[in-house]
Amino acid sequence: MHLKIMCLSDEVREMYKNHKTHHEGDSGLDVFIIKDEVLKPKTTTFVKLGIKATALQYKCNYYYKSDKKDSNNKENEIVNTSFLLFPRSSISKTPLRLANSIGLIDAGYRGEIILALDNTSDQEYTIKKNDKLAQIVSFSGEPLSFELVTELDETSRGEGGFGSTSNK
Repeated sequence: MHLKIMCLSDEVREMYKNHKTHHEGDSGLDVFIIKDEVLKPKTTTFVKLGIKATALQYKCNYYYKSDKKDSNNKENEIVNTSFLLFPRSSISKTPLRLANSIGLIDAGYRGEIILALDNTSDQEYTIKKNDKLAQIVSFSGEPLSFELVTELDETSRGEGGFGSTSNK
């Protein structure tokens, strides 16, 4: 899977400019907390990550039915795909949990990536700029690559997130 990441400020761009996975073949790309923030006890806080992203992969017959005799067969076409936001294992050393366990970022979503963090403690907890509490992962767990871009393609979904497709 290949990610196109659009940073929403120059400061965030600097954070990602030399970023990479830690080991060749890693399945997750850590995402940064972009500012210090105090999370109140026993609450859920929506933490903006200062990035938008789109994921790309090759269209594959396993997921898309195609007729080999069809001259319009585009099995090697590159398409937008959904991706996941997982907690990093180190989050277990904190009182924090992702409120939705795993975040699903639909292929058409183009809004800012946001973590919904539960502070399970009876005390405030401070997250710090440059902390890495979550990671972007493909559905297959395959290694990923990424590039920084200045714009993303438009979709009919756009920036609607966190329940935007229901509860209307």
